[in-house]
Amino acid sequence: MHEAHNFIYNFPFFCIILTMVGGVVMPFIRNGWIAQKINMGIIAAVGGMNVAVLCQLMVDGGKTVTYMMGHFPAPFGNEIRFGPMEAIMALCFCLVMGMSILGGLKDIYHDVRKGKQNLYFLMINLLLCSLLALIYTNDMFTGYVFIEINTIAACAIVMSKDSGETIVATIRYLIMSLLGSGLFLMGISMLYGITGHLLMVPLKDSIGDLVTSGQYAIPLTVIIGLISLGVAIKSALYPFHSWLPGAHGSATTSSSAILSGLVLKGYIILLIKVIYRVVTPEVMAELQITNVLLVFGVVGMIMGSVRALKERHIKRMIAYSSVAQIGYIFMGIGLGSTVGIMAACFHILSHAFTKPMLFCSAGALVDASGHNYDFKKLRGSALKNPLAGIAFTVGGLSMIGIPLMAGFPSKLYFSTGAIQGDWFRLGVVLTALAISTVLNALYYLPAIINMWTPKKSQEASHGHDHGDAHGAHDAHGGDAHGHAEELANVEDHEDEHEEVHEKPRITVSFVVSMVIFLASNFALGIFYQPLMNIIEQGISVL
Repeated sequence: MHEAHNFIYNFPFFCIILTMVGGVVMPFIRNGWIAQKINMGIIAAVGGMNVAVLCQLMVDGGKTVTYMMGHFPAPFGNEIRFGPMEAIMALCFCLVMGMSILGGLKDIYHDVRKGKQNLYFLMINLLLCSLLALIYTNDMFTGYVFIEINTIAACAIVMSKDSGETIVATIRYLIMSLLGSGLFLMGISMLYGITGHLLMVPLKDSIGDLVTSGQYAIPLTVIIGLISLGVAIKSALYPFHSWLPGAHGSATTSSSAILSGLVLKGYIILLIKVIYRVVTPEVMAELQITNVLLVFGVVGMIMGSVRALKERHIKRMIAYSSVAQIGYIFMGIGLGSTVGIMAACFHILSHAFTKPMLFCSAGALVDASGHNYDFKKLRGSALKNPLAGIAFTVGGLSMIGIPLMAGFPSKLYFSTGAIQGDWFRLGVVLTALAISTVLNALYYLPAIINMWTPKKSQEASHGHDHGDAHGAHDAHGGDAHGHAEELANVEDHEDEHEEVHEKPRITVSFVVSMVIFLASNFALGIFYQPLMNIIEQGISVL
């Protein structure tokens, strides 16, 4: 661990301050278009600073840097601590945030009231600020403060659509989030009570002494359990997921993308830091908490996919898929090995790039189909908006785990991490991976096929089948047959009318977003090894 001396190592602090100042400025900018441009400029500046931090860290040998806030050293002051893993996470979060906004920009201007659009971007700034703080902080209580800021901003962007459905979903989201935050706060309060520290490094030393002496064994188990449970609730790990489908399914497209791709992951990154920087994986294993996380992760992988399989609302289906993917991440943490954590971290990134692409493309396909959310009624929508169809197809195949796409490497590493464990873990993990992959295919592939199937061809075959059936009973139902043909003609006329008048307007921002998401997905799937090396180096100095 090194103190910050290079000027570039001030950038993480500047990133947090810049996004916070952006949030303060937004209420004074009444024009939503200008607010959005400023917001994108802030995201670009923060992303650029994180590129500089990552490059400098790698030049300096992949070390970890401590940045002291103010003039008060530990244990009284506050600190930022970052290494390669934090820098790559922050950089990717900025990129995903920007592309999620561009991908759903049309819906933002449609769903958010004109006088409130600047406030929407205010919350986006605060959301990015809180995510960066969760990634960079070295203080448990600071982590809790930004968890609460994150919760408020996330609820606000759900409610921004301002419909009865979103208000109900927001209230449910807020109640569950506050429950998770409360458990987390109880955990760190008890931890402070027995150690007297809030900074992570002094906490690690104190916990090590307690474990060695055998003192406070049961309270320590309860504390780590409360912190883990709080994070599990906030990140929608099954069975604490009930708030997620409503919130993600009813929000405007960009909000759904950001919530699923980024917000859920910020809490998990904090938990990984707590495991390595405060508790240590050895203590987690000794207290059997990793086994509990493994079980919940495996169950979440399967049950999230089962619920997605039953869902017909396209955005809710994607939301349930997120529940399954969160299960993957917790399963990797529960493996208790470096490879398992590496797989979990990579899956955070692959899911962060894939799920917003799915939500943004789904939003465009819904628009192309005349605002039908039932995926059976999305038939032919990909032919009206081919770019959205391609993006949804690639995203769905990536979530299944097809090679060359972002979802494959993490599954490969999950399997490798399981092989390094005992036979029981190997059997459980490989079985869960196989079942979850099959279930993913069972709900993504029909949706993809349906979107690329032309309406007219289906109706022609449908009419032909009915014609054969009526022909067989012509002596008994000639009038009924004529009536069916008349209805078919009416439906054909309606579909032709729909084809003429419901051509979607594809914006430049949407094209830019989808192209970058698609390129990132294939880049993660093909060139994953350098990124895995950075993650491994970052975990080693965490």
